[in-house]
Amino acid sequence: MLIFLASLYFIYAFFFLFTYVKGYSLLRYLLKRKNINVQLSIELIFIIICSFVLFMTQPLNWIVGLIMLSHVGGIIWIISNPDQYYAMVEEASVDMDSFEIIAFMTYIAYGAFAYYSIII
Repeated sequence: MLIFLASLYFIYAFFFLFTYVKGYSLLRYLLKRKNINVQLSIELIFIIICSFVLFMTQPLNWIVGLIMLSHVGGIIWIISNPDQYYAMVEEASVDMDSFEIIAFMTYIAYGAFAYYSIII
């Protein structure tokens, strides 16, 4: 299941990179206010898989736990204060192209950390 989680992160990162290179933008689509349900659904899928890995493996996989906490924190932020979240997106100090590369690298790192946690 841990390999599935890592592969899912790699695939998700690939979609970010592919849409960015082709001129479309999955990130810009997800960051539109009208697509909040899609964004929350994707985050919820990652939380469910992370929690399954976290609670079904022994010993406790603290790396996947930290990744899951980042997803939970993101969902709490979006649900509790969506106006601040979308204001931050619109007034970002980083341009959107750099933000897309950062999102791609973040999900690659999540996948690498999840895959690396098998060794630990």
